[in-house]
Amino acid sequence: MAPEILPRIHTPADLHGLTDDQLQKLTQEIRDELVRVLSLRPAHFASNLGVVELCLALHLTYDFSKDRLIWDTGHQIYPHKLITGRYSKFDTIRTKGGLMGFPNPAESPFDLFVTGHAGASVSTVAGLKAGDDLMGNSDRKAVAVIGDGAFPCGMVFEAFNNIAGAEQDVLVVLNDNKMGICPRTGGVAQYLDKCRMTGLYRGTKKTVNQILDQVPLLGETARHSLEGIRDALKAYFKDGMLFEELGFRYFGPVDGHDLNGLRKILKDLKSQKGPLLLHVFTNKGHGVQQAADDPVTFHSPAVFEKVGPGREILAFRKGGAKAYTDAMSAAIHNAMADDPRVAVLTAAMCQGNKLEKVRDDYPTRFFDTGICESHAVAFAAGMAKAGAKPIVDIYSTFLQRSFDQIFQEVALQNLPVVMTLDRAGLAGPDGPTHHGAFDVPY
Repeated sequence: MAPEILPRIHTPADLHGLTDDQLQKLTQEIRDELVRVLSLRPAHFASNLGVVELCLALHLTYDFSKDRLIWDTGHQIYPHKLITGRYSKFDTIRTKGGLMGFPNPAESPFDLFVTGHAGASVSTVAGLKAGDDLMGNSDRKAVAVIGDGAFPCGMVFEAFNNIAGAEQDVLVVLNDNKMGICPRTGGVAQYLDKCRMTGLYRGTKKTVNQILDQVPLLGETARHSLEGIRDALKAYFKDGMLFEELGFRYFGPVDGHDLNGLRKILKDLKSQKGPLLLHVFTNKGHGVQQAADDPVTFHSPAVFEKVGPGREILAFRKGGAKAYTDAMSAAIHNAMADDPRVAVLTAAMCQGNKLEKVRDDYPTRFFDTGICESHAVAFAAGMAKAGAKPIVDIYSTFLQRSFDQIFQEVALQNLPVVMTLDRAGLAGPDGPTHHGAFDVPY
């Protein structure tokens, strides 16, 4: 069935004429379009299904023809493209001369940066806000959307430190779907798993805020005492204290698929000052049951051969020849079987590098550092110095982020670290952000 509403959306301003029912129908039409494009060619899928309501809520709340919006990593940009004048060209996505699978300023003024690598959004949006303030455009709002998988990047914490110190009016939306491309790992992931707003804390926060609002002449000592009780409860329940201690006011978690709820809280946050963090829970693959059940496989799946009336995927198109990635992962597995000193490190790309069998068969010698490539290479240098034989298995494009560690911690120390660069050379449909452009300098 052809979409009715989506073809009429030429700019986000067109969203404001829609009723709540029409907006809900639009979310369905966007998801249907995402399914349809996967019947044409491989593309990012589960991540885009998960942000449909968040995308609409942001564009309904802000005017990003002047306000600032950065989508971190950018592979979840498809709903944004569909409502910013690119629906008629959506068939061309990830083809030569067509739409890029990531944000692209050459396509639309609503895309501010080509964001193909994770973790830079908070820094760039802070820079945009500082630049706007400097140029006399301080009325412009600044929003960065970053996933929980990208959040542990060191650059994110550098940006948080700077934003909090400058007390910038910046909103960071933490899109928490328990995933990067693969399930997240590490201490930050464990912390986010504890960030569940309990009914007791929610009610207490609401009551305390009502008391503070209704008693404007309340003494400072009493006010601080009540706020201390509130913060103590927040600390007890783990809700957002990490972000509060970093200098951000924390809000959430909230349901990322409740369009009306998102609009209400974003409307409230729009008028508030200082560094803000909104913690949003979404489900990768939302709206397509198979993708929701297996978001790793459906991150960038094979082309759909048959799709049922309820968006269920009935069959995939059969693949071609064995990939180099298969050959390399098999070689790594064999090396680990032959020598107990061999270990493998990857940066949140277990599935992309096809290391699942290595992880399952040799769990004590498999290290996933999360999206922290610089750390992975320096980590490997330490392992090599201790006598182990580390293999750093990272996409060529992502290894660029660890140039300094390759030079300083590995090459300069003359340490035996093996680096296997997946997706070397030109990466085809993923475009310039993912080309292995520095293979020769490596």
